[in-house]
Amino acid sequence: MCMQTTAVRPHQSFRWCGDEIVHDPIVPAARRVPVAKGKRGYDVDIREFLGLDGSALIRRHLDEVRKGLGSEDRALFDSRGQGSFDFRVRAVQEHLRATLRYTPGSRKADSWLVPSETLAAGGGDCEDIAFLLAALLEHSGISGYCLRVALGSITEHRAGAKSRTWDHAWVVYMNEGGAWEILEPLAVLTKGSKARGPRRSKSRRARAEPTPSYQYTPHFVLNREHLWRVRSSDDDAQRPLGDYLANRKFFGEFDPTFAASVHDSIFKSALSGISSSDLATVERASLIVDANTLAYDPRDHFDFAYIDEGWARARKRLETGKLWDLALALHAIGDFYAHSTYADFAPRRRGSDAIVPYNPQTKRLARTPSYDFTRYTPIPGSNKSAEAAAKLWQGKIISGQWWRWFTTYPDDIQGAKELALRRTLPDHDAIAVDDAVMKDSHRHYDEAEFQFQFADRRAAAAEHIQAVWLRWRKKFRGR
Repeated sequence: MCMQTTAVRPHQSFRWCGDEIVHDPIVPAARRVPVAKGKRGYDVDIREFLGLDGSALIRRHLDEVRKGLGSEDRALFDSRGQGSFDFRVRAVQEHLRATLRYTPGSRKADSWLVPSETLAAGGGDCEDIAFLLAALLEHSGISGYCLRVALGSITEHRAGAKSRTWDHAWVVYMNEGGAWEILEPLAVLTKGSKARGPRRSKSRRARAEPTPSYQYTPHFVLNREHLWRVRSSDDDAQRPLGDYLANRKFFGEFDPTFAASVHDSIFKSALSGISSSDLATVERASLIVDANTLAYDPRDHFDFAYIDEGWARARKRLETGKLWDLALALHAIGDFYAHSTYADFAPRRRGSDAIVPYNPQTKRLARTPSYDFTRYTPIPGSNKSAEAAAKLWQGKIISGQWWRWFTTYPDDIQGAKELALRRTLPDHDAIAVDDAVMKDSHRHYDEAEFQFQFADRRAAAAEHIQAVWLRWRKKFRGR
């Protein structure tokens, strides 16, 4: 529905709170007695890996987090006001990023560390850091009911290649807007660790390499109170916890530095100089807009060919000076490049062939839009032929219709004549480029061109978002 601002696929469909309680949370032979003979360990309740409730060591580490904050941020960290809980998440993550290192382990449950051991070791692997992160967040004042450590898998989808899946552990947090966020433990790397990315090139064909996307799939989730199973089509996930863990090798063959780029949203790269708390607000707004389909308005997303109306709404929000309105406007700008056909008719820069960002005042195009709707047939909700439908939209930038049974449509644009016109557009999924991997229902480009378009549109969106942010910051923040 919206531009994928990170490489992580939408994940709100999972019940991150858990579907059913698992009454046997025992991990057989999960820990070893240091002085005991033999290799067999002793049984452990998996919840013990979240550490001691009220741990003085965890509280002492949180004091180190506070010391690294300015006076205003420290006051926000210690308060219980709006934005304080989301800010704690960002502050703890940033502190761990500066102090922990990734240390590959044997990937078996019998080598997992409790939070105090991870702190003493100065790092650990994905499950060690996930347990520590959850413990720190709960001790900072975030309710355990808003936190889960997830055990499951992550799948890399790459166009033209076979998907690959690895076992993984991570943290999920229900933010103040009510949406579950994935907190990736492998993004908590020592400063200076850099993800390996493709080399940049001025050539469009050279730079538009297939962009992977990642799907997180939980099998079990836990907090200090309970262990839950999450319903999954994976038969292996239905096994008892001990059997499930016995055959897991959490991220045994995957480069952990992927997380630095996978979770690097378009906003992080475009909003230079933004504070961590403001960035969290922008990203949270984007996540909530994606999840809240019951409040769907096509003008917020440039859907149904509401191009001028979408820019008018974004412009109005940019004039309020409110950070939340800025966030909604930036999200909409990303959707314009993902959903509309502007990229097909946009001016290109000489030398790089990059898309020139759209100017809603001049509306300059390289050529007049022209369409053939026969590739999109049938057009949902329309009794017109493809030729007749296309005739209505010649010469205009368009976007697809996102008409879904599970959402609503604003009353003020539900007139019969208005709806009849908008329902002559191709379906959203047939025309949009809002995901790194092309959907089976896409009809606008072939797979190779889709990859070029995704890279080009994302780059143009980032450039446009950065320009808008810098103007907004100068006007309302005085810098």
